[in-house]
Amino acid sequence: MQDKAQQIELSKQLEFHIQTNYEKLYSLIYRMTENHQDTEDVLQNTFIKAYSNIDNFKKKSKLSTWVYRIAINEGCRYLKSWNKLPLIAITEEQGVSEETFFKGLEYEPSIDDELIVEDMREKCIHGFLKCIPKKMRICFLLKSCLQLKNKDIAEVLEISEDNVKVTLHRARQKLKDMFEMRCSLIDPQKPCKCYLWIKFMRDHNLPLPSGHDQFKNDDLLKRHFKNMSVLRKIDYLYHAEGKMSKIEFISKLKNLSEIL
Repeated sequence: MQDKAQQIELSKQLEFHIQTNYEKLYSLIYRMTENHQDTEDVLQNTFIKAYSNIDNFKKKSKLSTWVYRIAINEGCRYLKSWNKLPLIAITEEQGVSEETFFKGLEYEPSIDDELIVEDMREKCIHGFLKCIPKKMRICFLLKSCLQLKNKDIAEVLEISEDNVKVTLHRARQKLKDMFEMRCSLIDPQKPCKCYLWIKFMRDHNLPLPSGHDQFKNDDLLKRHFKNMSVLRKIDYLYHAEGKMSKIEFISKLKNLSEIL
């Protein structure tokens, strides 16, 4: 049990943690929930739980490690998995190669498709994440979104640092293989282009993705992105911006908790 002075000091540290790491945490949780409303709910629940249980915090780990662990536990409820990419399932059913499939979707995008392309890209990269095991996914996101050191990831996940290195390497390799094999964002010569999926979904009366609000089309055309290594490009693609600003989020938390 902590005395009142310790609780106040830890509460101040927690508020500082929100101030300094909100954007990174938002990116992490968004890649777990895949939508903004659930991300805001998870972050809200994370910090409410942290403040409510600050009296029980044991200094066996850093405060940030404790908070990240709560966030991961909250976000894991939203993780979904696929056995295979929809593209693989579709081409297997049609009995054609991926290259042949995309050649059959000849389509010139219009300016009206630009926002849909943004959402289609997000749907695709979330799909890649769903195809790797959850443990690998979380390890990759802690590194990519929070930019944690392997030692810190090991503390959050309560595994060895060697285990982190192996898991992270495998996660990156699986993502790299999926992207390099087909994604034109990584290699413009590859056949899988976001706008072709718009054509496919319209032809099959499937609902087009919306609501991701991650605007990267212009940046992906810049030389800076094109000159990145494959793994740097992948990290950049998984960075996510929040719809709710840090100021708005903290204001909402203060209205929900008398502690803040």
